[in-house]
Amino acid sequence: MGDAYKGFKSKEGYEIYQTAYNEMTKLWDVQFKRETISTSFGDVSIIVAGDQSKEPLVFFHAFGFSSLEWYKCAERLADDFELYFIDVLGEFNQSNTKEHLNEREDYDSWITEVFDQLQFASVSIIGHSNGGWHAINYACLKPDRVKSLVILSPAASIKRMNISFYFRLFFTNMIPSRTIVIKHFCDWLTSIKKPENQKLFEVYYNGQKFVQWEYVMTPPKLFKDQELEKLTMPVFLAVGKNEVIYNPYKMLERASEKIKSSNDYSQGIDPVLPS
Repeated sequence: MGDAYKGFKSKEGYEIYQTAYNEMTKLWDVQFKRETISTSFGDVSIIVAGDQSKEPLVFFHAFGFSSLEWYKCAERLADDFELYFIDVLGEFNQSNTKEHLNEREDYDSWITEVFDQLQFASVSIIGHSNGGWHAINYACLKPDRVKSLVILSPAASIKRMNISFYFRLFFTNMIPSRTIVIKHFCDWLTSIKKPENQKLFEVYYNGQKFVQWEYVMTPPKLFKDQELEKLTMPVFLAVGKNEVIYNPYKMLERASEKIKSSNDYSQGIDPVLPS
């Protein structure tokens, strides 16, 4: 997203976004540090937390919500794992995109560069929504680099998203008011309403309002049957029963048919979660 205000329309917009971002970091109850790794497609910002002596986990967030969305996971997993929360290139967050991401292979390239610099020969990946698509995409293209997958309500990947999702997303771009972005989009996406969600929604709102879309990004797409069948590593797939972007039961049905699991997993696909 260029070096001038890291892809935001103005210095003022960038500062407003950073204020909301910094307010959200107050919810993080674990110690963390931030690292930046330079790649061919931009500078990737990573929140690192947890026990450095333990097994690493890599996290890819939902579109626009940045790595900040994982604050509860960080709190629960910090004692048992080394945690790497990656701000995905091509979105509004702390990373700095500098090249177009025209193809799914472009994401493969910069993620591999990050893993190489972190010296991850093979690592477990957790992805939520759009981050779930990135995790599956990478596992399809680089299966030898993925130890296991935890996929939470993946966007598009296994089941096409409802037209209502695209209508709401369209209006957040056309009319990025607080009411449209937070009330009619962010609140709609969440089944359980929590007060702390509003801080995260504020981050998303200010990103959507002030971002300057300078570089092309590849939206999540439905994977073909033969691609899903490449996922032979252990896979845990979870989705809320009140998911609004698609029918969660139909998504799980296709996943159960097409995603194979390794020998030490009896099914690999988890039932629908209660919320």
